[in-house]
Amino acid sequence: MTAEQLAIVNDPLKQAIIQAPSIPYNLDAWDGYAVARETVLGMTKALDKNLVVLSGDTHNAWANDLKDLSGSQAGVEFAGSSVSSPGLEEALPNENPVALTLGAMQLIPTLKYANTSLRGWMLVTLSHDEARADWYFVDTVKARQYQNVAGYALKALPGAANRRLLPV
Repeated sequence: MTAEQLAIVNDPLKQAIIQAPSIPYNLDAWDGYAVARETVLGMTKALDKNLVVLSGDTHNAWANDLKDLSGSQAGVEFAGSSVSSPGLEEALPNENPVALTLGAMQLIPTLKYANTSLRGWMLVTLSHDEARADWYFVDTVKARQYQNVAGYALKALPGAANRRLLPV
């Protein structure tokens, strides 16, 4: 953890805000449809399947463990960033992307990866051995010249005991 991340974690006021009760953070996503979400997650578990959900349209890259209301692991979710549309870096220009990501991960314990500042794409590879997502980014979409930026990769393995995200 960086010094900046530790400063956030050790700040009592920021911790109090993070621990406060809240409404679902995105009513137009999974948490806005609790009954339908529980139905899908419950059916997947009842059929003993490994659920892999592909998401997008938030303009930010992220990955999430999917847990039902009882806290049981039900699957994984991979989300690709936008290729060129702005994300949180333009909506919250004065926020440090590292701090924003850390805060999101504290508010959403199932969130295992997020990149709120870079544009790019996600490559998903599905095989009998794993479901894998690799994120790729560029440093700018506002100029013809750009540099590739190292991305991140996560995977989920087959079997009921493996319905969670793992580092590659």
